[in-house]
Amino acid sequence: MLSRDVAVAFKPQARISTLGLSPNGKISAWSEINGLVCISHKPLDKAGDDLLFWKSEGKVTGLIVSNENIFVLDEFFGLVCLDSSGELIWKSEIKGGGFSLIELDDRFAVVDSLGRLNYVLSDGTVIDLGSQYSSVTKIEKLGEFLITAHENGEVRAILDGQTIWQRPSRGELGESITSIGSTSNGNLVIGREGYALVPGEEEALELEIWDVSKSVLIRRIDINSRLLVSTNSSRGTIFGFDDGKVMELEVGPNGQFNDEMSILFDCKYPIKSLIFNSEQIICTAWFFIYGFTSSGDLWKVEHQGIPEYIKISLDGEVCLFAGEDQNDWTDSEPIGKLSLKGDLIDIDESELPSWFNDVQETTQLTSEELYSDQQISQHLTEDEVKQLEGTAFVAIEESIDELIGALKVESNSNNKSSLPGTLNIDTDELLSQLDDAIENMAMMPEQSILDELNNSIEEVEVPVSNAGGDQRVTAQDDGTAIITLDGSSSYDPQSRIKVWSWIDSTGREISDIAKLKVKLKLGKYQFELRICDLDGNWNSDYVIIIVEE
Repeated sequence: MLSRDVAVAFKPQARISTLGLSPNGKISAWSEINGLVCISHKPLDKAGDDLLFWKSEGKVTGLIVSNENIFVLDEFFGLVCLDSSGELIWKSEIKGGGFSLIELDDRFAVVDSLGRLNYVLSDGTVIDLGSQYSSVTKIEKLGEFLITAHENGEVRAILDGQTIWQRPSRGELGESITSIGSTSNGNLVIGREGYALVPGEEEALELEIWDVSKSVLIRRIDINSRLLVSTNSSRGTIFGFDDGKVMELEVGPNGQFNDEMSILFDCKYPIKSLIFNSEQIICTAWFFIYGFTSSGDLWKVEHQGIPEYIKISLDGEVCLFAGEDQNDWTDSEPIGKLSLKGDLIDIDESELPSWFNDVQETTQLTSEELYSDQQISQHLTEDEVKQLEGTAFVAIEESIDELIGALKVESNSNNKSSLPGTLNIDTDELLSQLDDAIENMAMMPEQSILDELNNSIEEVEVPVSNAGGDQRVTAQDDGTAIITLDGSSSYDPQSRIKVWSWIDSTGREISDIAKLKVKLKLGKYQFELRICDLDGNWNSDYVIIIVEE
């Protein structure tokens, strides 16, 4: 199979939450889950000697690296600007903390944790637009416009804080916007999911293309899977879907889109990222990075974790990618690096993990060496070794020797068996030695290595419930609000969740699916999400919903 040369660029000390790369590829940065921001000016730095550090007040939710400065958004304070050495230039507090960040031509768009929109100018001045734009779920740049998607299905094009165009929500039963992007000729791409309040009814999945400047719907296409991401190629627009398919809608010689989309390749798993660079389509799905060249060659790179973040320099020389394996019991996964400019290499699929697997030579031991006291002591603490040396192994070894001695035939023994064909055994001595051996064995440590392993396995298999973040929403004119309860971020390390159960404050089960809509009146509500895996392990989480006037 075709692949690329990959190297370990950096080894984070904890799970990372963001990844950044300057457009020229010379400055790399990432944040770890504890708020630590790491900055490097070297393409590869396994030892970490080159790293510069800065600590944010909370978990970093956005990271943008320019050729000179670094902009960091965190969930507690807001946006800060650092120079390339990590020195603070300015700080801008965002009420409610930062949720998402995007760079515009002369400013930054920031959505806070409550879905309210803010602008931050290049000098750090904050413009609060929360009264005009709330419940924002996604933001994207489209030419000179900022595109915002909202919880109720609305999509808006904003210029200088004013709404230039608005797509109204469709249908009375509710919908959500799964993706916003742009086409190669500057039109807006919207992925839409319409759904009903009653579980089991068929979902409506569509792709829309709008000419924002003319407020014209160019195309509406029924699709079989949720549209997650889109990007532009030299031939048209590329789409990545929830079922793993990457498809293309080409633009004809007349500048119009072709009638049908074509499938380029299938990754089998949801497409997380989609980028067009160096005449190649780059996407991430499951534990892999895929590339599709203009000549039709498909290459693949494997990562130790699920690549959630991928950054590529403008010239394609530097491509960084990172992600974690969703297992809290393993070490942090490395940040990988490759170049889109080098030649493709042909390797066996079994060699894909070789770049992040440390190859260690092992010495084959004989059975005597493997079970010797010296080998056993290598896996024990000093106190455990002393304890075993003083009691268990030594005493048991001596007891066994004495048992063997008691079983030997003694020609001069006074207590011999009188039955023909039997061994002459000193039964009194044998019983005495058995008593001593049993007493010594009882002195073995209560907790064995196998017990420890079993306990670890049990802990790893417990699923983790995630009922989503708390919500504060404004009711409609009739005093009600439609709320999305979304527990799809819950996970099981072995993907074996079999039961979903949403419980209201009265203890009544209201649904047995991961994601649903509920209609609530004014007030404060608590919903609990309970999940269970195939082994019967339960876990729960709860969310607070406030509906206000």
